[in-house]
Amino acid sequence: MSPEAKRILIYDTTIREGSQCPGISFSVPDKLRLAAELDDAGVAFIEGGMPETNPKEDEFYRKIAGYPFKNAKFVPFGATARAGIRAQDDPLLRALSEMPFGTVCIYGKTDIFTVDNVLRISAEDNLRIIAESVRFLKDSGKDVIFDCEGFFSGWMRDAKYAKQCVSAALEAGAGTLVLCDTTGVSDPLKTCEILNDIKALIYGIRPGAILGVHMHNDCGMADANTVVAALNGADLVNTTLFGIGERTGNADYFTVVPNLQVRYGKNCVPKQSVRTITAMSYRAAELINIKKRSDAPFVGRNAFAHKAGTHINAVLKAPESFEPIDPSEVGGERRLLASEISGRSGIQDIVRRICGIALEPELNEQILNTLKQREFEGYQYESAEASLELLVRRLTGEYKPAFSLNSYKVITLDEQAASPYSASAIVDLTVDGVSEITAGNGIGPVDALDCAFRRAMAHFYPETLAVSLEDYKVRVIDSGEGTASKVRVFIEFSGGGRRFGTVGLSGDIIQASWAALVDAYEYWIMKSGRNGGAK
Repeated sequence: MSPEAKRILIYDTTIREGSQCPGISFSVPDKLRLAAELDDAGVAFIEGGMPETNPKEDEFYRKIAGYPFKNAKFVPFGATARAGIRAQDDPLLRALSEMPFGTVCIYGKTDIFTVDNVLRISAEDNLRIIAESVRFLKDSGKDVIFDCEGFFSGWMRDAKYAKQCVSAALEAGAGTLVLCDTTGVSDPLKTCEILNDIKALIYGIRPGAILGVHMHNDCGMADANTVVAALNGADLVNTTLFGIGERTGNADYFTVVPNLQVRYGKNCVPKQSVRTITAMSYRAAELINIKKRSDAPFVGRNAFAHKAGTHINAVLKAPESFEPIDPSEVGGERRLLASEISGRSGIQDIVRRICGIALEPELNEQILNTLKQREFEGYQYESAEASLELLVRRLTGEYKPAFSLNSYKVITLDEQAASPYSASAIVDLTVDGVSEITAGNGIGPVDALDCAFRRAMAHFYPETLAVSLEDYKVRVIDSGEGTASKVRVFIEFSGGGRRFGTVGLSGDIIQASWAALVDAYEYWIMKSGRNGGAK
């Protein structure tokens, strides 16, 4: 592939490198699902771990061998032969040569410092090992990707030797060279300098070679270095989902791809994959079992959120004034947050979206003043859109309660008891003149309340069973008041493929939690179009 290649190849290493992230552990089904997700997204390469190193990898490779990839090439990963062992006798290289995949990747040391201090062999021996390892795999019929481990730090220490390692791999038959910033020491200027220095050597030896980069994030520059590399001659870039990986991680797929494809017009993955990349990020977070950052570029919940009144006013007139791209290009949506600093134009737009009509100035002013007063008291609606919508509908008269509460009671259970539950709750409510009293157990008082409340509501509104509590946060508002301080409870729920939040405030944590729970079920019933909710 020439330096003028139109497509930037995405080489994703979430399954292999991502598993090195502290706190991350993939099961075999996890890896298979991640591979399917990445293949559907249209990445060019998906890297796996080292074969025949543990039972989990063995099972994964047995299962992935039969997967019908539509877009990606699956790439087993390994290393050059160990010192003192011939390439054909090295167990890992032999396993790679027997893999039922046409492309394999191996890494080798290209930093003279690690050759001297880690491998503790001569510079010449390291060059020989690189060449023999690549040649063995090439002679076995494999397309070889050579990862130049430590290349950027190696180039800074001894550029001549780093280049000799590259030459050894290319001359032995490697078709792809990936320059690794293993310790994350590069920066965009240095990345450009090194790429410009190495390109002539690579294409001089192998005109059809693919040049790639693998950037680590130790100094917080992996995403920027990756994008800059792609704009300055790299044909292939390594990513992981959310940038997970050893230490501080790698270049983030969800940042790199939108930058390259949407902002700079590079072809990385199918257009539809970019338009749905936000939805993909939610699925990936569930698969990896991590909480997605709200402030993540492009795909985070706050990526296109605006709070200040002057910003909202500007975005309503000209979105480009505060947004780098149109949210729809990455499957996101603009969020105008309601707060005491939102301003009149922001509140007007929020109310218009909720009610579908423009309100009279007096009512709009009443809503703004109510919101300011509530935030002064300690409420916060930025992430509690369900509570905000209910508040607006109550103030505009566009709301009918779904039920009336008669009473509730929470009982803390004896910790020494054999029951796995630590609390029980009783809820007494009425719907259309019919009363229902229901009890429930839970791990803690809020869980017990949710269980009892859900059971009571299910008799009248079965759709509430489809809602689940996902996150629960408590914050003390007036810490100077000690145990008499107000607490704000934020609860996040999911249902029907979407998430929404509610907020409650009280000097009693149970009361605040109850208020947030009530808002959640009132909101869900309203959105279902059943009794209650909008008239």
